[in-house]
Amino acid sequence: MKNYSKKNNWIEPCNLNCSFCFLNYADVLGENYLFRNLQSQEIGEIIKRIHHQVKQYSKGEIIASSGEECNKLMIIVKGAAVGEMMDFQGKILRIEKLHAPDTIASAFIFGDNNRLPVDIKAVEETKLLLIQKNDLMELFHQNEHILKNYLDIISNRSQHLSKQIRLLGLQTIKGKIAHYLLELVKIHNTFNLKMPNTQNELAEMFGVARPSIARVFREMHEEKIIHAKGKNIKILDKEQLSDLLSGTP
Repeated sequence: MKNYSKKNNWIEPCNLNCSFCFLNYADVLGENYLFRNLQSQEIGEIIKRIHHQVKQYSKGEIIASSGEECNKLMIIVKGAAVGEMMDFQGKILRIEKLHAPDTIASAFIFGDNNRLPVDIKAVEETKLLLIQKNDLMELFHQNEHILKNYLDIISNRSQHLSKQIRLLGLQTIKGKIAHYLLELVKIHNTFNLKMPNTQNELAEMFGVARPSIARVFREMHEEKIIHAKGKNIKILDKEQLSDLLSGTP
C-alpha cells in the first residue's frame, strides 16, 4: 500500500522512497517536451532529487485565476485544462485546451510581469505535478538538457501565441475560419483536411455562437471555396480562401 500524506487536495511524497509521484508519473512525463529524450528511469531519478508536489482538481475547478502570480511549473499528468478569458462584451473566449502531459503557462514563470493573463480551469478530473520556481532553477542547474528543452518550450509557446493574436485580430468569422483552415493546410501540406476541433470548440476559440460557425462553413461550401462533410474539409479555392483574411464585417 502506498504511503503518502494528504492535506486538502495536496499530495506530497512522504520521503525519497515514496513512489507516488515520480514513479507513477515517470511514463507520462516522458511524453512532456521538458523531459524529451530522457528515459522513464532517468526522469524518476531527476524528479526524486527535486522538491515537487502533486495537486488534484475536480471538473470545473479553477486551477489558477487571471492576474495571479505564476511562481511554479505546472505539468498536467492526468486530465485536461483550458485557458479562458473574458472579452469586453462579457463573452468567454477559450484560448487553448491542454491535455496530459502538457505544461501550463511555462512562459509566465520568469520575467518582470509573471502574472497569468487567463483563467486556467480543469475540464475533467485533473492532476498537476508542481515544481516551485526556486526548485525549477535548481533543476536547470543540475541538468542542462532540461534547461534547453524548457527554452524550446517557451519559444514554441511564443510562436503559438503570435498566431493566436493574429487570429483574434481578424474581424470576420469567415476570416477566422479561413486562417484556421490555411494553418491546417500549411501544417499537413494537403488540401484534404480532417479538422482536429469540433464546431463547438471553434466557437469557443473564436468567441462566437456555434450556429455562426455552422453557417459560415455552409456558406463557404455553397460558394465552392471548400467542400465540407462533417470534419472532413477539402479546399477547392485556396486563393479565394486567402482573400477572406482581409475581409471586414
